[in-house]
Amino acid sequence: MDRVDHAQHRLEVARLLARYSPAEVAAWDKSETMPDAVIASLAEAGLLGSFVDSSHGGGGRDALSFGLLCAELGQTSMSLLSIVTVHSMVIEAVRLSGTAQQRDEWLPLLAKGHKIAAFALTEPDFGSEATGIQTTLIPCDNGYRVSGAKKWISYSVKADVLLVFGKLEDGSPVACLLPTDTEGLRITAMRDLLGFRAAMLGEIEMNNCEIPAANVIGRKGAGISYVAASALDLGRLAIAFGCLGAIQACLEDSVSYAKKRKQFGQSLVQHQLIAQMLADMITSFKATERLCMHAAQLRAAGDPLAAMETATAKYFASTHAVTVANLAVQIHGAVGCSASESRTERFYRDLKITEIIEGSNQMQQIMIAQNGMGEFLKSALTRKRLLSGNK
Repeated sequence: MDRVDHAQHRLEVARLLARYSPAEVAAWDKSETMPDAVIASLAEAGLLGSFVDSSHGGGGRDALSFGLLCAELGQTSMSLLSIVTVHSMVIEAVRLSGTAQQRDEWLPLLAKGHKIAAFALTEPDFGSEATGIQTTLIPCDNGYRVSGAKKWISYSVKADVLLVFGKLEDGSPVACLLPTDTEGLRITAMRDLLGFRAAMLGEIEMNNCEIPAANVIGRKGAGISYVAASALDLGRLAIAFGCLGAIQACLEDSVSYAKKRKQFGQSLVQHQLIAQMLADMITSFKATERLCMHAAQLRAAGDPLAAMETATAKYFASTHAVTVANLAVQIHGAVGCSASESRTERFYRDLKITEIIEGSNQMQQIMIAQNGMGEFLKSALTRKRLLSGNK
């Protein structure tokens, strides 16, 4: 897709989301519920499987189109972004790790929104260290019995199917699709969370939930190293772009408020300290945009460096989004602390969550350091060799 196509796609998404007023979005957060009609509108517009090939019912769009979709979702509601993110992560797992039969069966259902999925990796005692999961899959006559617990799972309260990560009897990690109407499955809504309140997070209890062998995704032992890793990579791209959209929203609100609000006979934007805050926010937006765009372009091109650049974008975007939201609250003053008067308060809460999900920022730092050191070591050696005159 060229630049015009991407711009037109983003405009179409923005127009769709504009039908939901700030008051309606605030109501989602207050009620801690995402209306079914909102998800249905995204499905009807073909936005739930935009990067799935058209042969499987998707839009056949590239990574940048998906990123721009996430930016618009983030500018509207981080909870809605979270729902689309986990649904897309399950799609990615099936798309990359599923058999031809699994792709033919599940991708059209997921891409068209006939089934909405949630990504069930995190457990009560294991988060970033996903290799320590305790959920088990025990063989039975008809397939497997799944037992264990998951926690902090976005949209699990309403999802039709879960992508559950567990381990076999020999300890090999494995992933499987678990329909939420399976006997022995219990999902409890989690309330009073700091952020993402309308993402409908839940705690999951699985007690001998029986699934057919055909619901296992990926080969034995690849549940974490490949199935989860590839899905989380897409999730990080979604969160990075979502943060970009949220930064833009905070900036637009802050500039508008600072221009109309007066102190000491001048608008806030005429005060140097406020101008300094806005300058930092603008710089954060522009740098985040470049990193996100670069990561998406590499992913679209199939470049092996895409995963590293996506981790960098997610780390930078979420870190700076939190800073920008903090500055936005400061600029708005008391208004920024009121959910009834400003959406700034909601962004302030939501964006903190982005530093934790899809791999905490500390995990991203480790990944960036481990992969990036080799790049700069090679650069230093090459530079030294060239300066010495050796080729």
